[in-house]
Amino acid sequence: MKKNNLILISVSAVLLLALSIGTLLKPDVDFSPNENRYLQKAPEVSAQNILSGQFSEDAESYLSDQIIGREKWVGLKGITEAGLGVRDMNGVYLCDDGRAVERITEEDFDWNQYARNLNQLAQVRDDAGIPMDVLIVPSAASIYEETLPDHALRFDEEKAFEKAEAILGDSLIDLRHTLKEGAAEGSEGESNGGVFFKSDHHWTNYGAFLGYKTWLSHLGVNTSPMTYAMTEPEVLSDDFHGTLYSKVLLNTLGTDTILAPAYSRRAECTVEIDGETYDSIYFDQKLVEKDKYAVYFGGNYDRVDITCMEGDGAVLIIKDSFANSFVPYLMGDYEHITMVDPRYFREDVTSLTSGCDRILVIYSIKDLAEQKMNLAASLMQ
Repeated sequence: MKKNNLILISVSAVLLLALSIGTLLKPDVDFSPNENRYLQKAPEVSAQNILSGQFSEDAESYLSDQIIGREKWVGLKGITEAGLGVRDMNGVYLCDDGRAVERITEEDFDWNQYARNLNQLAQVRDDAGIPMDVLIVPSAASIYEETLPDHALRFDEEKAFEKAEAILGDSLIDLRHTLKEGAAEGSEGESNGGVFFKSDHHWTNYGAFLGYKTWLSHLGVNTSPMTYAMTEPEVLSDDFHGTLYSKVLLNTLGTDTILAPAYSRRAECTVEIDGETYDSIYFDQKLVEKDKYAVYFGGNYDRVDITCMEGDGAVLIIKDSFANSFVPYLMGDYEHITMVDPRYFREDVTSLTSGCDRILVIYSIKDLAEQKMNLAASLMQ
């Protein structure tokens, strides 16, 4: 028995030593296309970092991110845990219907930041003096809650929407009921993955369509004859592996389909991004890359200005990435569409409201509790 233990210890030690040496000798990887994020750089050695504990924290993240064969280890871990019946791994819940949803618990949800951001939106609305509509996209866990693992931890989403309603009043558009209906079996978009992707945290083209339809109803536009088929969805990709797949690397999640309303593909427009002008909101070259969701606008920017040959009036959109698949539905509605992403925009948003007819906010509830908004000059710090 002692001999067997010695062999096991020796083999483990040799394996750990080989992994450590291999990790230190191989060149660092700056960016992971599979996870669509920048990886931890080597920690800076300084007295301040060591005494504060920052060095040890960064070193742990560095070794985790840069370990040789990292993606193979993640995939092996996911396969092993899934085989053992584990359905909560690396911030992802594996659901009964074969999809993955992001895990957001009370510890993850910053209630103070959420309230600050809601108050900023309310102040922008009041300062601008024009109508504002706020579409808060609920979590996929709340839409597919019946398929979650038993005892899955979640934040109090009902309380969060009540908070939003108290601050925003009639400006809030609650999408929960519509998206739940859309996620039900037999809905028009179910064959395309439902209202959220199976392997990504974003909503699908069908989910964005339902958000658009709900918004029109809020405006008093008759949408009773409006169906998903009327938008003529065009397949952009049928082999999309999203951000949640990248966290578990389980092939059982399958691939997702990215669609777009065909009329938005044909729409005549000019799109200004970072000083460059384009004739489409679609960047098809992104369809051969890992992050295929970036086919919309090529990704996220501080500001995007769209001028359409059809439509009338102007709208200012305050958004996160969920708006990227929503905006195509506006191509025939507005002549001018300005999109600002508070993650990158560092100017006074209220200065852009002059000449606009409406302000439209499209944000996921998770991002509203994570990202610090600086929208109005009076609130910038």
